[in-house]
This record gives sequence, structure tokens and C-alpha cells, in this order.
Amino acid sequence: MTLDSRLRSNIISLYLVQGLNYLVSFVTFPFLARTLGAEGFGVMNYAFAAIQYGVLFTDFGFNLSATREVAVVRDDPRAAAAVFWRTTWAKTGLMLASFLALLPCTFAIPQWQMNAPVFLASLVYIVSSVFFPIWWFQGFEEMRFASFLTVIARALMLGFLILWVSGPQDVVLAVLLQAAPAMLAGVLWWASGWGVARPQWVKPGRAEIVTSLKASWPLFLSSVATNLYTTSTTVLLGFFAPAAEVGFFAAANKLTYTAQGLIGPLVQATYPRIAQLAVHDRKGALALINKSFSAQGGVGLLLTVILAAGAPWIVPLLLGKGMAGAVSAQMWLAAVILIGALSFVYGLQTLLPFGEERYYSRVLVIAGFLNVGLLFVCLPLANTAVTAAQVVVAVEAYILAAFWWRARKIHREIAQS
Repeated sequence: MTLDSRLRSNIISLYLVQGLNYLVSFVTFPFLARTLGAEGFGVMNYAFAAIQYGVLFTDFGFNLSATREVAVVRDDPRAAAAVFWRTTWAKTGLMLASFLALLPCTFAIPQWQMNAPVFLASLVYIVSSVFFPIWWFQGFEEMRFASFLTVIARALMLGFLILWVSGPQDVVLAVLLQAAPAMLAGVLWWASGWGVARPQWVKPGRAEIVTSLKASWPLFLSSVATNLYTTSTTVLLGFFAPAAEVGFFAAANKLTYTAQGLIGPLVQATYPRIAQLAVHDRKGALALINKSFSAQGGVGLLLTVILAAGAPWIVPLLLGKGMAGAVSAQMWLAAVILIGALSFVYGLQTLLPFGEERYYSRVLVIAGFLNVGLLFVCLPLANTAVTAAQVVVAVEAYILAAFWWRARKIHREIAQS
């Protein structure tokens, strides 16, 4: 199977936009690490990780389930609009529930109360997750437009970030300026309908919203589990380790996932196409999955080698000598890029399009509890960024093995049919 012009154009456009996004990231991320210092950077990322529980609950798996629904009915404007509005109303209700849960926590948990202004500012991330419907663009295979809107917004905010943030005392402002781009991108889209037209109004019924929530439930569980072995690592490290160690881990983790972002456009472009082919052309879907394995695996291996071998030079060069404590953690976390690239192939791009949501969710639920359990055992013994990084790599390896075990059966059945 060859990539058609639309899919090829989508991938190329995404990489062009990703290039612009990286230019912004490689200014923003090192600037904040240097300006805020290990402790300020640690507090900011601790708050961000904690508030992600609210973002996670608000998303409720819709970024995958709604994307798939839109991809299937996108040629029917009214059906697509119905998906949009019932999803948006559901996310709005979940956003309000998240606020009601997180506001009391901010003043009840001692570690949060110490930095309450930072945690309150981080709540803007929850609002932006509703206001800018990234899943709508992805369902139409128009991620290049969504990414371009986000890059424009980030570039506009970057100047203010550099101008106004001058030290650790400006952590709250740094949080607000980083949360603002998604809100601004949403304003631009709602005002213009650029990229993908705004949907016509279709009033969602309560039963439709409930049905939508039920359909997303397995994916929400998998997202909760994913959070347990991703952002929850930062939160738990914050309970056991000094803010500086949190800053070292957050810096290494951020650099890892920034590099892994180079694989993102391939996943974003192919997932909706694979989901569509899985319904109408299973062999075509398998062929595209195999191409994704080669492309994502190759890029993932290259990035892992570069980041692991170059960490002693890359970390001080980008983040400053004050972040030298992140080097060892970075060398461990580099492996996550390759492992994650292959996990996308076997999990997101194979199991979900072929109806294996429950197995996918079970794997991630087990991984989440495994991660939390290992952290509670290991961090009291060695409360360092390296310990957290080692646990993350071990859990990611388990996920890859579990996804591969089930995906190989799907691949074999399609090949023999």
C-alpha cells in the first residue's frame, strides 16, 4: 500500500509545523530551566503534573474515542456535528467537576498549599483542553491546521515570556503564559473556522451524552493508568524528594518527550486513517501499520542513541550547568523514545482500531499500578531523579511487551485472511 497524496501531505505538513513548534520549544524550555532554576522549574512542573488529573478527567478519553467517531462520519456534516456538540457538552461538565475537586485540594494538601498561586494558575490548562478541540481536527486528518494555530499562539506568547519572566519569583506568570497559547488558538479557530469549519449546531440529548461517556469509559481508564506512570511520577517524586530533584527529573523528562514529539506527526496522521481502514480494508490497515513500524521505529532508535550518548553535553548546553543533575536521568529516559515509538504501533495504531480497547486499558491500568508500586518501594530508598527514571523505563518496557503480545495475533489473523 502506498501513501495517498492526502496522507503524505498531512505528514509533511505536520513535520513542517512541528519544526516551527520545536523552534519555539527549544527557546522556551531551556529559557525556563535556566531562569527559574532547578527549584522553580520543579515547582512549576509539580503543579502542572498535579493539575493534569483535572485535564485527564475533562478529556475522559474523548481525544481518542471522539477522533475515531469523527473519522468514520466526517463525510456526513450533521453526524459529525452531533459528535462535536455532545462531546463538547460532556467535556464542559467534566471540566466543572474537575474544578470542584481540585480547588479544595489546593488548600488542603500541604505540598500544594505552599505553592497555591502556582496551582491555581495551572487550572487554565483544564479550560484550554475544552476550548480548543484538537480531536475535531484530528478526526478530519487536518492536524496540520491545528498544529499551525497552536504554533502561532505559542510564538505570540514567547515574546512576553522572555520579556516578563526574569527569575524564580515569576513562576505563576510563567505558568499562565504557557497555558495561554491553547486558549488563544481556540479563540482564533472559533472566530475564523480556519482549517476545519465550525460544525452546525446540533442540540445533544442527555442520553446521547451519557452514551458518549460510556463509550469513552475504557479509554478514560487507560488514560488514568497512563497518567499513573507518566505525570504521576513527578507528583510522587515531589512527595519524597526535594524540589531540585523534581526539577532534574522534569527537565530530563521534558527533553525526552520533546524529542519523542518528532514521532508525533506520524502517529497523528496515520491513526485516523488506520481506524478508517480497519472497518473497510483490514489488509490496507495492516500495510499502513507495517509502514508505521518501520518509520517510527527508525526515528525512535536514532533519537534514543543521540540523546543517551549525548546527554553529558546536550543537558548543560541547553539547560545550563545548574541542571547538570539531570544528565544521569536523561541517559536512562532516552530509551523511552524507542520503546514509546513501538508501543504506539502495537497499541494505539493496532489494538484500538481493531476493537481491543479493553485489553489496551487493562495493560495500562496494570502499568499504572506497577509504576506507583515501584515508586513507593524505590523512592524512600533513593529519592532521586535517576530512581524515578529507572522506574519509568521498566514500566514502559512492560507496556511494549504486553501490546506486542496481543497485536501479533491481530497481524497474523489479517495476514492469513
